[in-house]
Amino acid sequence: MRLFQDTNYNFIGLGRPALIFSAVLMVASAALLITRGPNFGIDFTGGVKIDVLTNRRITVADLEKIRAAAPVEIHSIGRAEREMLISQKGLERAEDFADAIVEGRRGVGRFKSLAEVAALPGVELTEDDLATVFAVTTEEAEGAKGALKIDINKAAPDNIRERVQQIIVDNTVENISRVLGAVFGVPAGAREKTDLNSFEDAGLLDEELARYMPAGDAAVLARNVARKRALGAQAEATKLLPSLAAAYEGVKVSPAARKALADNFYAGTFAIRGTENIGPRVSQQLIGLAMKALAFALLAMLAYIALRFKLASGVVAVISLVHDVLITLGLAVLVGIEIDLTVVAAFLTVVGYSINDTVVTYDRIREDTRQGRKETYRELLNRAINENLSRTLITGTGSLVALLILYFLGGEALRGFAFVLWVGIVLGTYSSIYVCAALLDEINNFRTRRHKVQLEAKVTRVQVKRKIRKRRKRR
Repeated sequence: MRLFQDTNYNFIGLGRPALIFSAVLMVASAALLITRGPNFGIDFTGGVKIDVLTNRRITVADLEKIRAAAPVEIHSIGRAEREMLISQKGLERAEDFADAIVEGRRGVGRFKSLAEVAALPGVELTEDDLATVFAVTTEEAEGAKGALKIDINKAAPDNIRERVQQIIVDNTVENISRVLGAVFGVPAGAREKTDLNSFEDAGLLDEELARYMPAGDAAVLARNVARKRALGAQAEATKLLPSLAAAYEGVKVSPAARKALADNFYAGTFAIRGTENIGPRVSQQLIGLAMKALAFALLAMLAYIALRFKLASGVVAVISLVHDVLITLGLAVLVGIEIDLTVVAAFLTVVGYSINDTVVTYDRIREDTRQGRKETYRELLNRAINENLSRTLITGTGSLVALLILYFLGGEALRGFAFVLWVGIVLGTYSSIYVCAALLDEINNFRTRRHKVQLEAKVTRVQVKRKIRKRRKRR
């Protein structure tokens, strides 16, 4: 089906205004990148991601309270609006703290206590924080029970950096736990009790229950809790108990078992299912890899177009790709889209989509050139674009509709991805019509003018030589 048949729109007639418009957008995007800079996610800045499951529906008021109490970003709400992914940036401080510790050790030779380490300029950690992972002697480190400590006087700088990063991660998780407790509530006496919702393994829950009640009652309760929480199923299917009474609803256990359960356990209102931290060094490596991926993609496209068509066509295609990526990135910065690995994948997809559109146009231009019609190069370009217009609009419109649905219904985690792809496809379609074709027309005009000048110069030289010969004959 062709929606536009036998069209003859003069696209190239708007070529120069379109190039000026594109140049203005590129300069504005570059200015935004320099002055404001991209909003990098924790994939590139370093930070902590925390997966939280709650025992009730998360409301907008809950999200506002969490954001007001801690500098966090909530990326997605899922599973019947009872699960959220929280992230907090800030692990770049680990580098500074670790460097200060290494420099301080170099200055004093050997630390006598962790209090001396905590007092160093630039180390914003308490003695208790340091004591969770460090000791000042090898004997103290090896003798620590329940904790893996290292001798801070002998540890390598990289090991110190890793341990300091772990301290910051633990403090971040603890702080977010306090915030979540204030928002969702914490049952009375929870500090002295064990959370039934914190267990992910029915066997471990059975062993813990058996410490406080007969083994038979413990086994019955453990099976009932595992069934109601869907333990052993896929991680995405697990739930939380709404209350402690839900642990023995539907089963028979002794009154003593119920009392032991109430005295030693509680049903938490939320559970931290897992944490993921990305250090500053890893994030810097990811930035480098992302830039390399984009650069290699552009170079590969240049080589492909140059081999299949002409070098000038390859250069124009790469200029078009830079145009699409730069303006899309500028708009992402303008609206505050967070740049993470999924958004980088979207940029690479934009490169692929744009170059595909450009190759189709180039193919049509080459086919029309071979027909040998008596027409100018500008008319040839216009005809090639008009012949591809139906295909271009149908493909682009279908993709844009799907991306709009993804943007509004795909959740917060995919919003940046959908936005970048949507803008990139619009720009890719625009650039294949106006930027690429207009640049090819300008290059052809330049070559025509140069050829005309060279021809005129050659004619002039011939005329001069003839005049010289005539003068010589007269003599």
